[in-house]
Amino acid sequence: MSRSAARIAVIEDDSDLSFTIRLNLEREGYAVSTWGNGHEGLLGVQQGGFDFLVLDLNLPDLDGFTICRELRRGSATASLPILMLTARASEQDRIMGLELGADDYLTKPFSVRELLARVAAILRRAKGAENDAAVYDDGKLRIDGRTLRVYVDGEEVRLAKKELELLWMLVRNRPAVVSRDRILAEVWQMADDVETRTVDAHIRNLRKKIGKDRIRTVIGYGYRFEA
Repeated sequence: MSRSAARIAVIEDDSDLSFTIRLNLEREGYAVSTWGNGHEGLLGVQQGGFDFLVLDLNLPDLDGFTICRELRRGSATASLPILMLTARASEQDRIMGLELGADDYLTKPFSVRELLARVAAILRRAKGAENDAAVYDDGKLRIDGRTLRVYVDGEEVRLAKKELELLWMLVRNRPAVVSRDRILAEVWQMADDVETRTVDAHIRNLRKKIGKDRIRTVIGYGYRFEA
């Protein structure tokens, strides 16, 4: 996915902020579509074949959490990279957004440079996952990097981009234990003092989807994938 080919959707009801985001993304070579209404934005993203979504949480008609939840339920948008924007600074809001499958979370006010950097970083990671042709299959769990699909007992389960990246990391490093510090550094490019609960939230999501016994917690250190 080249930068010039990436199609980005923006759902943001603040018209001035939406214009600023769109202008700067287009200057970077992205193709951008915007909506100021949650319902219209959700429908547009579901039908638009986008590569990325910038999503405001505090929409007047349909909040961003609901939109994220609906997109994760759809086969065409289950793995769509999502960057949430919000004026809410509480840790609980951040954790809730990540648990719903958002790839990143940016608190208002933010710098345009930071927004552009995060969009580029998430798209690079998405490109890396799409280009990964490896397949893991132990008879119960199958991960097909070519199609970005995961199956448990033959039934497909839908993972968000960040969940898939985290699962791949644990699988590839089996049977070694992977520390939270390393996960944050490699999957989120974050230091170990920044929201370690982010990892815990994604681990909980993975356990719900692939089985609670597949990922073992090593207290005080990190996680290990159980083959």
